[in-house]
Amino acid sequence: MERKRLSETVQAFVEATKEVCLQLLNMDVRKVTEKEPDSPLIQFDGAAVIIGFSGGFSGRLFLGVPKTFLSALYISMGGDNSSSTEEQLLAMNEFGNLIAGHALTRVNNRFPGVNVRPAPPSSFWGEQLVFFNFGMGGVHVVFEIPQGNIEINILLKEDQ
Repeated sequence: MERKRLSETVQAFVEATKEVCLQLLNMDVRKVTEKEPDSPLIQFDGAAVIIGFSGGFSGRLFLGVPKTFLSALYISMGGDNSSSTEEQLLAMNEFGNLIAGHALTRVNNRFPGVNVRPAPPSSFWGEQLVFFNFGMGGVHVVFEIPQGNIEINILLKEDQ
């Protein structure tokens, strides 16, 4: 993928993450780091959502949050303190969908004709979650929040 498109796509996900956190949780998040991953392994503690997307190029969003953030997220979406893990993971799916939707709308507006669309999300819960990324380049971004860190990995592969 050309460097400019990669950079602008990553920036769209960064801005979408900040925007969704502000709108949904009234929470300002601060980007701490942005770098190319040094390993094909992606690791999270807490909850993670994976959303694939395809069109003029394809890729995946890996989004990880601490469990304490997930509880706050669920409550901000109208839930209560007695929620089940399943209900909280549904909130995580929606959080990921909101970020991916905002970011991909920006990408589609910036690069007319790419028509990139998200796939349904899959969410996970646990300690030391490990995912293996094969054949896609990307960027790992860490945001600081009161409960710890939100981490996103934006992985892209240009379709032929």
